Amino acid sequence: MSSVLINGRPGHSVDCSDRGLQYGDGLFETIACRDGQPCWLALHLQRLQHGCERLRLPFRDFEALRAEICALASGQSQCLVKAIVTRGAATRRGYAPVGDEPPTRIVGRHPWPPPPRPPPGFRLGLSSVTLGVNPLLAGLKHLNRLEQVLAQMGRDQAGVDEVLMMSTAGEIIGGSMSNVFLADHAGLFTPELSGCGVAGVMRRVVLEAAARAGSAVRVRPVAAAELGGVHEVFLTNVRWGLQSVQWLDGRALASDAHARRLRAVIDAAHA
Repeated sequence: MSSVLINGRPGHSVDCSDRGLQYGDGLFETIACRDGQPCWLALHLQRLQHGCERLRLPFRDFEALRAEICALASGQSQCLVKAIVTRGAATRRGYAPVGDEPPTRIVGRHPWPPPPRPPPGFRLGLSSVTLGVNPLLAGLKHLNRLEQVLAQMGRDQAGVDEVLMMSTAGEIIGGSMSNVFLADHAGLFTPELSGCGVAGVMRRVVLEAAARAGSAVRVRPVAAAELGGVHEVFLTNVRWGLQSVQWLDGRALASDAHARRLRAVIDAAHA
């Protein structure tokens, strides 16, 4: 089978008038696949459907999309499958859609990337790139990712594995490709995402696991000044799962107790 399907057919090209290309008018999901099965697929499709409703994007072929994701995952020991849904090829020029555009779906399989660096450990820096605040788009995994592109260019120059990004309001939001959980003397907390940022699938899995285990996670605004008082940080995305951070902006972090406990809860629930 081809590693890329466009509207269910093998291919590598889309119409140059596609609104995903022209305006970033669409959404995407990156799905971890192991032993031939996509992980957390129901949660990915729920988030995608929620995003379509928020953007008033008239995509309805979720069962076809599910089947294509499963087909590309089948037979693979480990891979990533990326699903993109756009509003489709424009039927007139301009930002405003007409409403008769047939949505485009693109599903592609990608090799599993190499793991983060070995000891002395995972290094998390701070990005100078800020995230614009827009509650209408907050939480969605939409196609407009130039802020993350710039942040990752800076990450590579700084020689760290990931960078934390702040909003223009000065609050910590998350990593350039991850959500963040932090622990201080009062316990575990994670940024709230009502103004910007992506509400990741693994973030949801961790919050639900913590609730099952009776461990409170405070979801609240996080000021940059708080970073100096944390003793544990871990990041979440579907590739890393729960990635403990050993170095935060050059400072060693000694603990990973919360991450180890929550990994065990998640593993036990999906054994």
